[in-house]
Amino acid sequence: MLSEEDYAKVAKEALHQYPIIWEKLVYLGKSDNVTFQVQTYDDNQKYLIKIHISTISIHSKGNVASELIWLEALVKDTNLVVPAPVRNFQGDLVTEISTDLSENTVMVTIHHWIHGSVLNREPTSNETENLALLMAALHKHSMQWNPPEGFNRPIYNSDHLYSSLNQLKQLVNLKLISSEVFVYVEESAHKIANVIQSHKRLPSNWGIIHSDLHESNYVFYEDIPRPLDFSNCGYGFYLFDMAETFMHLSSENRKVFISSYSEVNQLQENYFELLEAFFIWSIIRTFAFHSLNSNEQPSLSENFPSVIQNYFRKYLKGENFLLN
Repeated sequence: MLSEEDYAKVAKEALHQYPIIWEKLVYLGKSDNVTFQVQTYDDNQKYLIKIHISTISIHSKGNVASELIWLEALVKDTNLVVPAPVRNFQGDLVTEISTDLSENTVMVTIHHWIHGSVLNREPTSNETENLALLMAALHKHSMQWNPPEGFNRPIYNSDHLYSSLNQLKQLVNLKLISSEVFVYVEESAHKIANVIQSHKRLPSNWGIIHSDLHESNYVFYEDIPRPLDFSNCGYGFYLFDMAETFMHLSSENRKVFISSYSEVNQLQENYFELLEAFFIWSIIRTFAFHSLNSNEQPSLSENFPSVIQNYFRKYLKGENFLLN
């Protein structure tokens, strides 16, 4: 396993290929990517460098570049402040670095730093309204934007749902979740898959989504939210994007979000039914992701019974839960 120092060497090697005069690297952390803040001699000019590592899936160069292509389009077409990518001296969005630390080349990308503060708390009603307007703006752009040929991003469909389900089932094999409890998850997944497959995809309800807009992936700057980390962006239902964000909002703020969002993009008649289905899907996806980390597995096991009781059982019975 590579150390922080190893990754710093890769970052420094990559920076030689960019028009950036830098002063210092600050290690930020490791998840799907290893990230550093790139500080320059100008306090107002900073960058984020990502070293793309394989955790959940192996990303191709085209897949990584496509994420940055959407970001460039958002910069060009909207007034949103997003982590705009920096192209290298060759004009490429992705830089491949050969290193003796790994058998394969390592993919590196650089973004302009987004200034703002992480909330570390539940957003206020006004902040929630602005967060909804941010998501509505992202969806509005997606509805009108035609991705270029070769644009390649994940697709959030029933196959993705079942992939998460299979990953989560590993906790049953590890005896961290009982098979009796997991039945509720499987039955819910089958019900949701039928919803996904029967829901017609239209330009008004399906397109490129952020898919991970929670409190760690946006910052506030003068009461305006700015989105971060588009590494999970892909094709999906806009309501799935909303459901992912709802996992991190109170029931009252979910109501505020729906009201504010619908002022920009009209919600379909059965939106609430779909939101509840996609909310359960979001839980499955999130638990599956965290189940990959052995350090988090005991906590998942401890929380699972209450999650089943409060959400899955109610969903299977047809009882509303999202705004209660």
